[in-house]
Amino acid sequence: MELSMCILTDQINLNNLKFNENYIKGIVSNKDKFIGIPLVVNRIKLENGFFASLDHALDKNTNLLKTDTIGTFIDFREETDPDGTLKLMGDVRIFKRYPTVCEAIVDLYESGDLEFSCEAMVYGYESTDEETGVRSVDYEFEGKVNSLFGSCIVSEPAEVKSKPTLLVAQALEKDLGEEIKVTNTTEVFNKNIDIAYHGKLELSSLKFSDVSNQIYNILNPVNPRSNYRTYNYYIQEMYVDHVIVEDEDDYKVLFKINYRIENDIVILDDKENWVEGYKGFIPKDINIDDLISLQETQTLELEKITNELNTKHKEESSKMEEEVKVLNDKIEELENKVKELNSTLVGKQTEIQGLQENEKQLNSKIEELEPYKSQVETAEKERQVSELQSKYQKVLSEDLMKSEEVVKAINELNSSKLDSIVVAEILNKSNTNAEDQKEDNVIVTASKQQDLIPQSAKERLYAPRN
Repeated sequence: MELSMCILTDQINLNNLKFNENYIKGIVSNKDKFIGIPLVVNRIKLENGFFASLDHALDKNTNLLKTDTIGTFIDFREETDPDGTLKLMGDVRIFKRYPTVCEAIVDLYESGDLEFSCEAMVYGYESTDEETGVRSVDYEFEGKVNSLFGSCIVSEPAEVKSKPTLLVAQALEKDLGEEIKVTNTTEVFNKNIDIAYHGKLELSSLKFSDVSNQIYNILNPVNPRSNYRTYNYYIQEMYVDHVIVEDEDDYKVLFKINYRIENDIVILDDKENWVEGYKGFIPKDINIDDLISLQETQTLELEKITNELNTKHKEESSKMEEEVKVLNDKIEELENKVKELNSTLVGKQTEIQGLQENEKQLNSKIEELEPYKSQVETAEKERQVSELQSKYQKVLSEDLMKSEEVVKAINELNSSKLDSIVVAEILNKSNTNAEDQKEDNVIVTASKQQDLIPQSAKERLYAPRN
């Protein structure tokens, strides 16, 4: 088949990429270098009807494109749309060795869903707009050609104008043989049975609909030469690990089939492992009446338990609401006390700050008066020392006044010590006079008894000691 198509334009595409005018003209001027580059597609998805998930099939582990070549470019040219858009156009020859691919391309072309995405090796951008993120590509960058190396049939192209303008398809049976049957009859997918999907398929590349399409094509294969489909089973329900299908010959018979997915390909369990059942889906060895009776009994028990739980829940909720109310009142009371204490604390803090300020002032005043205090104390001490010297030199001898003991007592203002010294001196003198009288044998008879210790000496002698 021959196909004319728009490969790319000089407008900003949905990837924020813009091929400049000189890129398009560079490809056309050097088209001999690009004739023969491939048109590619994910053939497995295309042949299985996954028209909504066609992409470049980039393997993120190997960074390789896993698409298949289905044709080659034979010419390039440029065209300008009425709105001024410059387009790079290309003519492609599509291989007829894949009849299902050709039929799918015809279907996409007729429905207006045949779209393309260019594949280019870009070594560098002519410019990049930091505000919009738009990148511009010239034909060359630093001596290297930003080479176009293919175009891919996709579901969501970055360039909205990348569509076919012409498709010339010759009869397939003419090239592949008279026995090939080509039909234009529109196929009714899954006999118009709506598939019920259950669960969530945890795959980033496949949707549930993609999986069901693969399963449908596996169960109802298409003869690659006659392009005729054999109908065996229809899908009723889809789960993440198994599918429920209905037998084409006996709609009452259902099968549960387990499946797994490897590299985006669905693999069904062997047919001997399929589980047969009925009534969507009940294994044939189970009595439906027993199941219904059991379900009713379980429902009544469940309702009873639910009612008991609801009653208990209401009682506990009411009790908890009372407790919460009491706790909230207590919290409010405590919060009020905290506010009062905070207010009192602020007042006390202010009072403490005032006292501290007074203390600072008093300490400052004391520091100012400290020199005067020292002078006063010194003068007072000198006065007291002078008084003691004047007082005791009248009763103590000059030698005794100069003695270390008396001088120390006077300097320490120790009146008690001085009084004891005076008493000791008086007693000493009395004993000396008595000895002298004994030696002279003088007897004095007192006609009147009287105290020999002067009254002034007694007051000092009998005074309390410190």
